[in-house]
Amino acid sequence: MKKRKMYIVLVLVVVLGILLLSQIAKNRGGINVKCNVEYPVPEKMVGYRQDDDRWKDIHLGESKYTMESSGCITTCIASAISETDNPLTPEETVTLLSENGVFDDDGNMQWSKLDSLPGFNAQVFSDLNSSYIDECLAQGRYPIVKVHRKSLFSYHHFVLIIGAENGQYICMDPLKDSYTTLKDYGNRIYSVRCVWYEGEN
Repeated sequence: MKKRKMYIVLVLVVVLGILLLSQIAKNRGGINVKCNVEYPVPEKMVGYRQDDDRWKDIHLGESKYTMESSGCITTCIASAISETDNPLTPEETVTLLSENGVFDDDGNMQWSKLDSLPGFNAQVFSDLNSSYIDECLAQGRYPIVKVHRKSLFSYHHFVLIIGAENGQYICMDPLKDSYTTLKDYGNRIYSVRCVWYEGEN
């Protein structure tokens, strides 16, 4: 009986150790973000879900990954341009990007190819600085940020920051029906991207 208790304690210690190490690994490379300026949330923006039945099974290019499993960035882009003169649903967005070779064989976004599409602009911030969020919002653009979802074994995810109110950045999460805040992801980001549409030249 005593050996059994010791075994259970040992297993618990190992599990807790794994969880602690996963949290440490998860937070590597990220920065905490503080909101100091308010930006109005756009009233006409469409908040799409990547797992919508209308497009969840569409693959990202020729990869094995689908909108449901890995389409958070693509869905964020569709929402980001939903107020422009070239609104596209996530289905139309993934089709356009796939036809133009924007996804690689692993379904990763090739930002330079996206930036080369007529009317589209993609800005990739090579380093990590919270000021980029305000820089985008001040220009009427919406930054796509990499976060970690809260779960036992959290994983990276991308959400669209669409404004700031009451000291909180407001986010469109393509896996949520309603807006969230960056606080829901620990106010911690791991990368910043920005995509906007200005019309064909």
